[in-house]
Amino acid sequence: MNRAIGLLLAAVVLTGCQEKLTAPADCPALCPGGQPQVYDEVFTAIAGADSSYTGYVQPHQAASLLVSNGLQGFEELSLVRFLARADSVSLRDTLRSYTIDSVAVSLTVVARDTNVDGLQLLLYRVAPTFDSASTYADVAPAFVPESLIAAAAVPDSLNAGVVRTVFQGADLTRLQIAAADSGKLALGVRIAAPSATGARLSALAAGTGPLFTTYVTLNVPDTGTARLRTLSLSPAFNTYVSELPQVTDPTLLAVGGAPSSRTLLRFELPARIRDSATIVRATLELTPVAPVTGLPTDPARLQARALLSDVGAKSPASPTVGSRGELPPPVDTLEVGTTAVTLEAVRLVELWLGSTSRPTALVLSLLPEASSFSRPVFYSTLAADPAVRPRLRLSYLLSFPFETP
Repeated sequence: MNRAIGLLLAAVVLTGCQEKLTAPADCPALCPGGQPQVYDEVFTAIAGADSSYTGYVQPHQAASLLVSNGLQGFEELSLVRFLARADSVSLRDTLRSYTIDSVAVSLTVVARDTNVDGLQLLLYRVAPTFDSASTYADVAPAFVPESLIAAAAVPDSLNAGVVRTVFQGADLTRLQIAAADSGKLALGVRIAAPSATGARLSALAAGTGPLFTTYVTLNVPDTGTARLRTLSLSPAFNTYVSELPQVTDPTLLAVGGAPSSRTLLRFELPARIRDSATIVRATLELTPVAPVTGLPTDPARLQARALLSDVGAKSPASPTVGSRGELPPPVDTLEVGTTAVTLEAVRLVELWLGSTSRPTALVLSLLPEASSFSRPVFYSTLAADPAVRPRLRLSYLLSFPFETP
């Protein structure tokens, strides 16, 4: 009797747990309990935890040299000191003297305002004693008419490329190197144009910096054949100086300039997002204190990188984003006159999810660093108006809710 009752109960239990394969989703344990919902939320950077740090890339380390004639209300001058030119050339294991036939100075224009015609690069002879500590006040007195050696015209059709000036005959005296300079030629570069403008010139750090070329004939008395040689010298040092050095305000967030500044922003995301959310959209929103300035037709780019660890100014930043680290960091172009900056950062924010070790922080820098006329300054979390503080606008999905039996 007891055995029969047990078999009956087992049959009832099995029947109750049977899933009807001909009617999918009938079993309550497998049915969704609602509709997907996208949440929109704005997170302001942690108050007082955002900072700007200055000194990353110095002018002499930049990939471009800046020259301007009042583009932003002040002048910028470039300086180049070439490697020493030897006074003899080795031929057949013998050092031979030479006669200079001509020399050429080449400058590579990386970018300029293509709306401005009649551009000239003015070359001045300067003493080769400047260094990374030299200021505009130190070198400006050398930029006088008596020191001007050439006015190299930039063709109106040239947006980027090489501008070359050749000296020969009587003009060679302008580039004669004094014995006291130990074979080193130093030049200063100023820009001239009908209106305020600027240009970026390729620098030593870019590998395509200024070039000083000397064409010579070797003096070889034991042969009647002329021996021609080309002596090409790259810069030993180059830099640029600004008439108005940048001044940073600790209550604001600066990016760019020279030496370059970077901004560190920290956010706090709740566990419901970090642990299980799916990010649909993430937008970093910044408000400039004033419209972004710079060189028209050559806008700078703002880059955001996630931190690998948070140790302040020296925090290492991730060079890539994406679930497999396969994508470059997000970048936004800063057009001249911009009054609001938004940067899409979905892949960056995804790096913060599911991890308790990675800080929810990012660093902002300007590209090219220390090589742009833009010096954007943004409001910080100390701003009186909450609407202009740095913020992260998120659209996200939480884990889909399932019903329980």
